[in-house]
Amino acid sequence: MNTHLPDLNFDPRFEDPRELAALNRRGFLGRFLGGTLAGAALLSLGSKSAHASVDMNDMGAAAAPDDEQFWKLVTKQFLIRPDLAYMNTGTRGPSPRSVHMAQIEALNRINNDYVDFRRNHYTMDYADAFMAKFAAYVGCKPNELALANNTTDGMITGTFGPVLEPGDEILYTNHCHGAGTNPVLNRAHRDKLKVGVIDLSDPKLHPPKSPDDLLKAFEAAITPRTKLLSFCHTNYTDGLFMPVKEICEMARSKGVITLVDGAQPPGMVKLDMHDLGCDMYAGPSHKWMLASMQSGFFYVKEDMFDRIQPVTSTTPFAGKNMYGEDLSTNERWLDRMGSARQYTSRGSSCYAKWTAVNAALDFHNHLTPEGIEARIRFLAGKLANGLRNIDGVEVFASEDPRLHAGLVPFRIKGVPTRDLNTKLWEDYNIYIRSVTHLQVGWDANRASMHIMVTAEEVDKLLGAVKEISKSVNG
Repeated sequence: MNTHLPDLNFDPRFEDPRELAALNRRGFLGRFLGGTLAGAALLSLGSKSAHASVDMNDMGAAAAPDDEQFWKLVTKQFLIRPDLAYMNTGTRGPSPRSVHMAQIEALNRINNDYVDFRRNHYTMDYADAFMAKFAAYVGCKPNELALANNTTDGMITGTFGPVLEPGDEILYTNHCHGAGTNPVLNRAHRDKLKVGVIDLSDPKLHPPKSPDDLLKAFEAAITPRTKLLSFCHTNYTDGLFMPVKEICEMARSKGVITLVDGAQPPGMVKLDMHDLGCDMYAGPSHKWMLASMQSGFFYVKEDMFDRIQPVTSTTPFAGKNMYGEDLSTNERWLDRMGSARQYTSRGSSCYAKWTAVNAALDFHNHLTPEGIEARIRFLAGKLANGLRNIDGVEVFASEDPRLHAGLVPFRIKGVPTRDLNTKLWEDYNIYIRSVTHLQVGWDANRASMHIMVTAEEVDKLLGAVKEISKSVNG
């Protein structure tokens, strides 16, 4: 069978070429979830089953987390190969069909008639409604939210934006991602700042007994020099959820600005920026939100606008344009300066990817963030509990729901983590990853439990781990 599809971008290792070929043959007759370009509620379903179509409105909102009949119907909306158990959403979340098709159709319309697309589809009203929807999804005001290319984009702005003086200190943890820590090191070198590291390498913190153990570690690290605290909402290494609200309350009481690396939670758990109480939050749309690559968001608390300077922005925030004209009466400039958009305004953008994010928001909102989170927690609990019952397996996920959600880190005694990845891929068609940082004594495999994973696939992984562990450990 010829699977060469020049007009569709896909990875044949993960995505079913038959489904993509079917999309190609059918063109764009399928309808999409409300809010996409077509604005309809009908989703064409495919992978892991025969080609079919289902009206999402007939499915209703998310069912009970253990309702396998319902959630199997949801998995059929993904283009994943029928024989593949995809468990690495923590790196890249495959888009459901409605999101995939919304982006493809937007690209087609842009290239077919750009003027019509901007005048009649991606209008200012559409963009405003999209931003209001996005803000509601993450729990903030529309003016506190900016579009960004990814989490790293926001982490760079959040690190270089605060006004700091030589000798001031920035704190981060040694389980943060390099995309968050390298900007800290770069700015410290440039501006003669101090850097402090919160040590999370103690095995007792993987997992900790309670959120208070983490809060104490953060509070103990803050000094009178500390001005900025940068940390992960969820460690990508061990899946540990930080007590963000408590940490931010403590930091604010000491006059410390908080920047949260939210590379994992958006789309995994229900978010509320105002409840978290952080000053800045950077997140992606391409992981658990299941949207396009190179898309994300950057949140800045409204009362921090005057303390965070734009970094990668073309907005004339000094108050004058290139001709020296005063912009204080310019309505467009005032609107931008009164919002987080001032931090990411940088010229041309890809409207197709934001169309995909808009469709992803509709997908999540239809199933409800609470329903999706419940399903993720159900699958993660099933996997973690099953792994705990296998001899030779160590599980690092906390049983406390405040400290754990969709990432399940584990290790098989005597099996190198990368070797396990390879064996699961080659022998069982299961795709997971590992995270290794020997500098802090961390080396573990990591499985992501998202809604494209079935309970049967969790059992398949448990069976594979049991077989592999038994072959090594007896």
